[in-house]
Amino acid sequence: MRVLRLTPFFHHEGVDNWPAKFDPVGGMQIQILSLSRRLAQAGVDQLVLTLGFPGLPRTRRIEPNLTVRIARAPLPQVRSEITGLVGLGQAWLAATLAECVRMRRKGWRPDLIHVHADGQIWPLIAGRAAARLLGAPYVLTLHCSRLAVYQPMSLVDRLAHRVVTAAERRALRDAATVTTLTSRTATVVSAETGLPQDGILVVPDGVDLEPADEDASSQFAARYGLTGRRPLIGYIGRVAHEKGWYDLLPLAKQLSDLDPHFLVVGDGPQRERMERELTKAGYRDRFTITGFLPHHVVPAALGLIDVLVMPSVHEELGGSAVESILAGTPVAAYAVGGLKSTIGAVTPDLLAEPGNVAQLADIVRGVLADRPGVAARLIAARDNTAGSFDPNQARDLMLDCYRSVLAGASR
Repeated sequence: MRVLRLTPFFHHEGVDNWPAKFDPVGGMQIQILSLSRRLAQAGVDQLVLTLGFPGLPRTRRIEPNLTVRIARAPLPQVRSEITGLVGLGQAWLAATLAECVRMRRKGWRPDLIHVHADGQIWPLIAGRAAARLLGAPYVLTLHCSRLAVYQPMSLVDRLAHRVVTAAERRALRDAATVTTLTSRTATVVSAETGLPQDGILVVPDGVDLEPADEDASSQFAARYGLTGRRPLIGYIGRVAHEKGWYDLLPLAKQLSDLDPHFLVVGDGPQRERMERELTKAGYRDRFTITGFLPHHVVPAALGLIDVLVMPSVHEELGGSAVESILAGTPVAAYAVGGLKSTIGAVTPDLLAEPGNVAQLADIVRGVLADRPGVAARLIAARDNTAGSFDPNQARDLMLDCYRSVLAGASR
């Protein structure tokens, strides 16, 4: 089975630095890499066309059956606080379609195409165009759906919202199969498009996390000068609009009587703005910002913090929440998108109304007052959570999906 995977987002392993202007790594990138690896090990031959940054090899075979090729047309270095660089998605789309034209000329044809959509229009266009160019059916995975979850992130984004939503509907109807991360999104997509709900495959992200030992967390604390800093409140993820980082400062003010320290693990197009606002408010010394860290370091951070906060504007699933639950670290978050399912299934009392910083602060206070009790609830739910987000289950579901698509194409 030969699969062409189209996604602007893919995790490039083995790098110590990921430039913020190339929209640093998030959960979607990590999940697509994990799924691709497991499918490769199951014998699925894959070519991934994705974005990359300078210094990466253009084509790299990261293991048998899995080749990653950078697709990025030249573009001016104009910074954007939404995407890192203005036109980054368009540069990926142009290079991806050019690559598909070359494949067609050479007679290379995949058995199917798998498109990963994040709420932007570029993957939606790429999937339909590539399917026509290469004469192959396509599977569409909604990692973030305009119809169900996505909230526009800027004035330009709001103006484009109706167009992108229409493009999502069209791409969904044209796809051979649609997969979503949650049953909630599947229900909304079915209602909005008329697609039968039993024909939409729900494939939750596979999360495979081994909690860090005390030595790893202690070394992390020493490296970043966090030894003895308590309470320690964590934020792990991209420093970008949709993650709601701008509520961290008012949250710190609400909790000022506890004198907490904040650990921000991640980087993103709005990191510089975050640092300016913290400095202006006189709170910069209460925040430790690590910048980009390889994903294997995240468990050490989770093992160190007292509570993780996720003030997201929208969140299709919330992989960091799942990882935190598996690590036994409480998560206080806004009740948006998939967080209502992931956190809601274990500790629903730790969900605040979206945008309600005061309520989020009260929840954090409650966790800090009874952290052992909250952690015990998480540990009790660990096996169920691990079963729900088993990477091998995600692989098997996707394999069945591919076989079903190919059987239909053959008929």
